Amino acid sequence: MLPLTQIAALRTTVNDEWRSQVADAVGRAWDIPAGGLRYWRSSAAHVFVVPPGGDARGVLYARFAPAGSTAGARLQRGAQLHDRLHDAGAPVADLVGSRVGRAVELIHTPLGEMAACVVRRVDGEELDVDGLDAGAAAAWGAALAEFHQAAGRVEPVGRQEQADVFSRLGTHANQDLADAAHALNRLQESLEPGLLVMGHGDFELDNLRWSEGKATYFDLDESGVMPAAADVASAVRDLIGTCPASPEHPELLEAFLMGYGQKSGHGVGMAELLLHRAALAAQHILEAPAVQDLDATILDSAGNGWLKELNGSLAGHYADQRDIVLATARVLA
Repeated sequence: MLPLTQIAALRTTVNDEWRSQVADAVGRAWDIPAGGLRYWRSSAAHVFVVPPGGDARGVLYARFAPAGSTAGARLQRGAQLHDRLHDAGAPVADLVGSRVGRAVELIHTPLGEMAACVVRRVDGEELDVDGLDAGAAAAWGAALAEFHQAAGRVEPVGRQEQADVFSRLGTHANQDLADAAHALNRLQESLEPGLLVMGHGDFELDNLRWSEGKATYFDLDESGVMPAAADVASAVRDLIGTCPASPEHPELLEAFLMGYGQKSGHGVGMAELLLHRAALAAQHILEAPAVQDLDATILDSAGNGWLKELNGSLAGHYADQRDIVLATARVLA
């Protein structure tokens, strides 16, 4: 998630018609006329869209983030994997080359240098958990296994970020949270690291579109080398919910794991799954101060109601992540 200061700064450049000089600067590298891009949202990156009929290439999404930031580095890494998957014939959304043929450009804008890419809209059906059945959940799991296969073999690397996330959370000021992190860290250190893959990192349903039972995926900013179980855990977080002792959608979760296991030949146990889900929650908790970086004076300023609402939504999200870490420690440790 981008820091709120960056989101607020970008939004000050967006006019009543959802256009921005920052987006115009990005769009020029792809021959998108000024005003052609309209603000869509800001989360892992800023996203602007060329609406239907606005470009002969179809509906386009420009995604960008400050080049020197973690978000900018993730966008560039994801675009590189995107290109590799596309070359391998994997069902990934089409990146649009810039006017000089590059997938990613570093562009000077009124808000500083941005790492940017442009992706075509993926046609197809967007599923959600409420509309899912066991067959669709199994297909979703199989699609993640196919992603891992398409991404290719990976070599073991140094200590993974997830391997020490609990130790870092162990210094948290909240003693209950720190104690839970220490307990989960001891458990993680006692386990084998498991199969490593080039993971998507966010293989949730809103990053997939379905056609004839097959998924096309996009948004690879969270991709990287990780345990297969960690990538599964990030995908099914909505199926698990906030109570690891009692998953919110147990039948769908079982179907997903079955589909993944049958396609990959690699099973993921429940304890392993919950541990990695808690590691993801711990990572979010650690990132929270950098994301919620605005003081109350700015949040309460006139015209910033949307920003205060976003900050409140994030506070609720981080509270849920704390509950997940505490509950997982009670269940597993």
